[in-house]
Amino acid sequence: MAARQLVFVRYIDHVLYNRASALALKPQVRKAVGWLVYECEQYITIVWDSDDDTPTLRGGDPKASGLVLLKSDILKLVKLRPKPLQNSFELNLNRNPDKEEGEYALQPKKRKTRRQLKKETIT
Repeated sequence: MAARQLVFVRYIDHVLYNRASALALKPQVRKAVGWLVYECEQYITIVWDSDDDTPTLRGGDPKASGLVLLKSDILKLVKLRPKPLQNSFELNLNRNPDKEEGEYALQPKKRKTRRQLKKETIT
């Protein structure tokens, strides 16, 4: 699969309204992050969710999700570059290894009941 450019885009979006004052509404500024899959003079296409492998012989993903944005509506388009530690696609969220013992929010001996709370507030 060809490497695609990761992008951040801020754009002006249309607003659909129903039973509202038309004069009080205006286009919204929105933002998105995705992979740039197509660009021409009039518009760009970004994908933010797709299959990892190409599922069809012709290529492409029939279940992909993304946006087609007119370039005239784009306020900012930034092509993101990975930092040196982000060159690997193996996810490492610096999490702790799984714990052997179970944890509880309040251990039975330390749990306070309503009666104990009332006694503490009286004294």
